[in-house]
Amino acid sequence: MVNILDGARYLIFLSYGKKRHSLTPLKLQKLLYLAQGWSFVWDNVAAFPEEFSAWQYGPVNEEVYEFFKKYGRSEIPESEGGSKLTDENVADTLKAIWSEYGKMTAYALVELTHKQMPWREAYEQGCKISNSSIRAYFQSTF
Repeated sequence: MVNILDGARYLIFLSYGKKRHSLTPLKLQKLLYLAQGWSFVWDNVAAFPEEFSAWQYGPVNEEVYEFFKKYGRSEIPESEGGSKLTDENVADTLKAIWSEYGKMTAYALVELTHKQMPWREAYEQGCKISNSSIRAYFQSTF
């Protein structure tokens, strides 16, 4: 498990690799959420201890939002990236998430997460998306 900001920085680092795709703050949020879900499937633990909120455009971690909101709809610069993570399992999860979902647009990822039960239920109830609901959904679905 790693701090979600460290995970965000690692995804930014990955986005500037050989097969580069744009990474905006909105897209970053969805990738972090997907990494959380897949981490429960692959490793049976959360990638991050932090939770997500159910906002209009999908899952959002408020700490990551506050840190990267200065970029608005623009691409996050390479200087914000970080190439090291203390947890190899999380690093592998983030690499897999970037490889699978990095080519998708932010809005395609919004649509994807809007179809998933953890966001839908939390959005309807006006509450946070609990890690337990992410775990239950991803483990039962994938």
